[in-house]
Amino acid sequence: MIHRKRSPIKRFIVTFLSRLFRLFVLVCLVLMVSYAWTWFRRDQRAVEITAVADAPPPPSRAPDTLRLLTYNIAHGRGPVLHTPNDLPSKEERLQRLKEIGESIRGLGLDIVFLQEVDFNTWWSDGIDQASVIAEAAGFPHIVRQRNYDTGLPAIRRYDFGNVLLSRFPVEEAEKIDSPVLSIWEDVFAGNHDSLAASVRISENRTIWILGAHLEHRSEDIRVEAAAKLIQVQRQHSEPMIVMGDLNSSPPGLPDSQTSATGQNAVELLESFGGFQRRPLRGKATHLDFTFPSEAPRRIIDWILPDRSWQILEYRVLRDITYSDHLPVLSTVRFR
Repeated sequence: MIHRKRSPIKRFIVTFLSRLFRLFVLVCLVLMVSYAWTWFRRDQRAVEITAVADAPPPPSRAPDTLRLLTYNIAHGRGPVLHTPNDLPSKEERLQRLKEIGESIRGLGLDIVFLQEVDFNTWWSDGIDQASVIAEAAGFPHIVRQRNYDTGLPAIRRYDFGNVLLSRFPVEEAEKIDSPVLSIWEDVFAGNHDSLAASVRISENRTIWILGAHLEHRSEDIRVEAAAKLIQVQRQHSEPMIVMGDLNSSPPGLPDSQTSATGQNAVELLESFGGFQRRPLRGKATHLDFTFPSEAPRRIIDWILPDRSWQILEYRVLRDITYSDHLPVLSTVRFR
């Protein structure tokens, strides 16, 4: 039998394709290892407490009142509803973040809870938005709580979640695992989880902040998440405040929803958790609406202190329009 040698062109093509295939396999392996490394470190990175080098210690005496703010900053993409996350330029987004921080600085706040904050995400050019806002606002203590922490480094990184800014030291913080809408989404991307943080407001007094950004697609999931917050509340005796974008409007307000069992997340927190809400039932006006910022028609952003507090002030800041949500400010005093 006669074996004919391949022509030089055929040998070149075979060699080239073989090497191209090997390169493809190598790239796939590198990407898989990178993704797996990111995925397996999610729990370690879920909550991070940082402070500036010269952060002041807690005061010797607890303040009589605290000024609080909750604000969903929508990744810094701006006030127009349904704007794609990657649309604003890096310069425009960075300027907006600094303006958010400067607006916060001017309010004389003690504790701020922010939602939809990017830490290292491709659509915001890897900017650590928490650091930019904290520096502009003058807050020495930062807690980053990651809800979505996945993707491929340097290609498509998704790293964002909630942020607590505090004038006082944060002693401890942990993620509260919320019920999931989709197990596959939770495994491969993340979930709308919450934050529990212990803030030392004086040498001998701490309070707990429960910061939440609840699932926007299901009141059933929001009700389950609210029940989880109440469970956390019952584990602590210190004064507590729930803050955040709860994506829930109680009965009597526009776009109110209930679960399959007839429950509502905000109403559950009020009725079973003893958290106070403003506006009071039947007292809401259009000035209380928080979303969307250009034509507000819903109340979904809340500050809910427990019965340890007296609410002195509660208002929606309608002149701060850097996001499709409006921020909510509350001043509370120990009873």
